[in-house]
Amino acid sequence: MPLTSTTPPPPLPSSTSMAASQQTNLLQHQPTMEQAATPCMPTRGHFSALKWDENKPRELTQYFRESEYLLCDCNITDHMQMKEYASRYVSYDTAETWTGITEFNMQIPGAQEGAAPRAATYKEWKAAVICLYPGAEESTRYTVNDLHQLAQDTFEDGIYTIGALSTYYQDFQRVARWLLQNGKLHHNEERRLFQQGIPTSLWTKIAR
Repeated sequence: MPLTSTTPPPPLPSSTSMAASQQTNLLQHQPTMEQAATPCMPTRGHFSALKWDENKPRELTQYFRESEYLLCDCNITDHMQMKEYASRYVSYDTAETWTGITEFNMQIPGAQEGAAPRAATYKEWKAAVICLYPGAEESTRYTVNDLHQLAQDTFEDGIYTIGALSTYYQDFQRVARWLLQNGKLHHNEERRLFQQGIPTSLWTKIAR
């Protein structure tokens, strides 16, 4: 007589439990929100790539600020990579200059006497690059002569519309505000220089 098992077969999984299991497996293999949202640095020449007009050294510090915003968004913190990316979006000759200075990839002396040489940080390299361009340093962004020149050019061109007056005022205030904040200009001198750019007939109406 054949032996028969009295153990009942295991129950079949319900459709609900099967669906829950499939959903769990799907979620485990999906990238996290952080992984999916991490941006990448744009390629050179892309419409969103950084740009710097090399004829305007005053804008170099802004170029580096924009570069650092992108590097932060892309979670790039390695100093060598930061230097390489910052050098990527300028012209070939400029990139060759930037990557050729000592602070780019060579060892520099330690801070203390007898200390082992170390790799320069991104900040040290950036400072060395900025020193290559007179007028690019924050401490020399503007001079009083810039205000003199702006007033003279505006007076010679004339002010015939409200728009022209507004443009002169905005340009003048941008420079004067920086000079005042850095102790390079006095308030009474500011008013005198501003007036020099405006024709006497127009200034009479403004001063009323």
